[in-house]
Amino acid sequence: MHPGEKVGKYRLTMGPVEGGRGAVWFAVDTELARSVVLKRARLENSGPGAFEELLAEARALAKFSHPHVVTLYDAVRTGRDKRATFWLVMEHVRGGSLDVPVKLAPEHAAAIGAQIADALAALHAKGLVHCDVKPGNIVLTEDRVAKLADFGAAHRVDSSATITPNGPLSLTPAYAAPEAFRGAPERASDVFSLGVTLYVLTTGTPPLRGPGHVVRLEAISPHIGPLSALITAMLHTDPRARPTAAAAHQALTDLAGGARDLATLPLGLVARDWPDPPDGSTLPAPPRLLPPAALRRNPLLAFGALAVAALAVAVPLLLLSLSDGDGNGAEAQAAPSPSSPSATDPAFLGEPRTADPCALLDARGFDAYEATELDRHQGNFNRCDVLLLEGNDDVVDVRVELDADELPEGEKSRTTGRVTVVEPAVERDKCERALSVTGARDSSLRVTVAAREPDQVKQHLCDTAEIATRYAVKVLNDGEVPRRDGDFAANSLAHQDACTLLDVAALAKVPGVDAGDPDAGFGHWACQWKSTTADIEVDLQFDQGRLPSGKDTERTKVGDRSAVVLPDYDGAGSCRIEVVHRPYMGPDRMEGTERVALTAKGDDLKGSAPCTLAKDLARSVVASLPPA
Repeated sequence: MHPGEKVGKYRLTMGPVEGGRGAVWFAVDTELARSVVLKRARLENSGPGAFEELLAEARALAKFSHPHVVTLYDAVRTGRDKRATFWLVMEHVRGGSLDVPVKLAPEHAAAIGAQIADALAALHAKGLVHCDVKPGNIVLTEDRVAKLADFGAAHRVDSSATITPNGPLSLTPAYAAPEAFRGAPERASDVFSLGVTLYVLTTGTPPLRGPGHVVRLEAISPHIGPLSALITAMLHTDPRARPTAAAAHQALTDLAGGARDLATLPLGLVARDWPDPPDGSTLPAPPRLLPPAALRRNPLLAFGALAVAALAVAVPLLLLSLSDGDGNGAEAQAAPSPSSPSATDPAFLGEPRTADPCALLDARGFDAYEATELDRHQGNFNRCDVLLLEGNDDVVDVRVELDADELPEGEKSRTTGRVTVVEPAVERDKCERALSVTGARDSSLRVTVAAREPDQVKQHLCDTAEIATRYAVKVLNDGEVPRRDGDFAANSLAHQDACTLLDVAALAKVPGVDAGDPDAGFGHWACQWKSTTADIEVDLQFDQGRLPSGKDTERTKVGDRSAVVLPDYDGAGSCRIEVVHRPYMGPDRMEGTERVALTAKGDDLKGSAPCTLAKDLARSVVASLPPA
C-alpha cells in the first residue's frame, strides 16, 4: 500500500504506522470528507464468512455510542480469496495520546479521569472489562474531550472469551490490578488501572508495588494532592473495596472543579503540530509512539499509545450483545457461526492461565507399569506429566499440554461428544493425540507419550496414549477444564508475558523480524518471531524442572543470572540458552528452577552465529525480567 491508493472509499494519506498484519494508515473518507484511521484486521482466515462476522461486529460496536469511547465507523474488505484484506475504519482523534512524559495538575488529571470513568461505567454495564486502561490508551480530541481507545485486550466478565482473536489475556504490568495478573480480571480491575493512570499523570511514574503486585499504599506520593484519598481507594488490593467506575466518575468530577471541561489544559502537552504537505492538503496528525522505556516493558501493547486509537478485531458474538442507546440489543443479535462457541456450549478453557493441565491427566489406569508419578513441574506451565516407572527408572513419559494452535493434520480422526481427536503419524519412540473441543478457538490439547527407556517399555506407546486420551475426552465432555489449586508463586515467571521480554531494539538484530507481530503461545508463556527476509527464527518460552547438564552443556552467566548454553539443541544452525529466573523446591523436596529458554535457529545461521545471536538476545531478556 502507498499514500494515494484507495481502500474502498478511503484514500490513504500517511502510513503505515505499524508493520505486519496490523498495519495502520491515516486516510480520508472521500464521500464524507473526513479524516479516518484504517487498521488492518487480524482474522483467522480470508473466507467470506470471516468478513461477514467482522462486518457484524463493526455494526454492533458502531451501535455502542459513547462520547468518551473512540468510534468504529466501518469494516472494509479488499481483494478476494487468499488476497483478501480486511480493514477496520475508525475515528481519527487528532489531539494525541496521554502517553507523554509530563505531569498534570491534579485537577486536570481528575477531569480526564472523570471522562474515562464515565466510559468504563458504560462498558461495565454491558459486561465488558477493558483490561488495559493506561495513558497510552487515552486520547484527546482537539476540543479536549478524553476518549478511551484500543479494546484489543477487553474481556467479557465471567466468560473465557476475549475480544482479541488470540484468546489469552494481555495486560500492561505497570497498570494491571493484582487479580488481573492471576488471570481473573473484573470490573474493579479497570478502576484499579484508572487509579494507576491518574497517579502516573500527576507524578510521572507508577506507584511502587510489593509481593503479589500489590501497591505499597504507604509509599504513595504526596504530589497527587487532593486525589490522594480517592486514588488510594482505587488501588486497594481487594477489588470489593474499590469504588465502582460510576462512583469514581462522580468523585473525580467533584475533584476536577473548574477544570472539569479541560479548557485550560495546554493541548500541546499531548501532541505536536506537523506541517502541511507541499500540495497544501491536510494530513492527519501522526501518532505519538511509546517512549523506548515503555517499549521495553511491553512491545506487544505499544500500539495502545498511538494517537489513532485503533481498536483491535473482536471475536464474533461478544460485541454482538452490545446495544444501541435505548438499551435494546435485539438488532445486534446473530446466530452462532459453526466456528464459534454457542451461548449454550459449556466453556472449554476458561481463563488460560488458571486452567489446570493436570486435571486432564490421571496417574491411575496405567496398569502395565509398576508405579506412576504425577509431575507438575516439567516444561512450560501449560504442561503436566505422569511418569511410568519400572523400579527406579522413568520408562515412559505421558504428557498433556494445553496449546494455542488449531488441530494438526493426522492419519485418523474421530469425534466423541464435543471432542475431536486427531492421530498424527506415529514415531519410533513417541505417539501423540491432538484434541479439540467443538467451538473452541485457538485452543487444543495434545497428549504425548514418549519412551524414556525404550528397552523397558511394557505396552505399545499408542495404547498408553489411548488411556490418557480417554480420560481427557471425558473431562472435556463434562464441561470446563478445571482450575488450578492455588496461585503461582508471586515471583513466578507464570505471571510474565514471554512476548514482552524482547523489545524492538533487541529484535532489530534479527533481519526481517517484525517485533510487533509475534506468534504468542498458550497463556503467552511462549513466543516466536520469524524473519520474512531470511531463514531465521527466534523462540522464547518458559521452562521448569532440573537445569540441563551434560558434556555438551556450557555453563555461563547472563547479566547476574546463571545460564546454560546448548549448541545445536534443535539441530545444526541452532543454539538454545536457558536463563535461570528462580529456584524452587518441589513437593517431592527435589530442587528445580524456573527458566527462560531462548532458541535462535535457521539455515542462514552458520558456525557460532546461532549462539552469538542467542546470547545477545538473552542479555535483553535478562534486562526485562523482574527481580526473582
